[in-house]
Amino acid sequence: MHVFVKPTQSFLACHVCGGLRFASREIKMTTTRMTFLDLEWLNRSADGVICLRCGFVHTFMGDAHQFLDPSVVDPADLPADPLESTT
Repeated sequence: MHVFVKPTQSFLACHVCGGLRFASREIKMTTTRMTFLDLEWLNRSADGVICLRCGFVHTFMGDAHQFLDPSVVDPADLPADPLESTT
């Protein structure tokens, strides 16, 4: 999937490798206090997006992002992929 970042009105490119496709999963934002009290389940969650190329995890809190299927995204709207072959 692609990730559209609403505040910048642009698609996410991986901060490590420039990849444009991601998988998503829920990430618990653990805190020392809740861990000490054995209450980790009360911690807030975030959306994690994992770069399919290098595995780097980007974390989003709130709703300032949107997940989009690649079939509905115009490739011209995506940032340039620095590792994409031009030949």
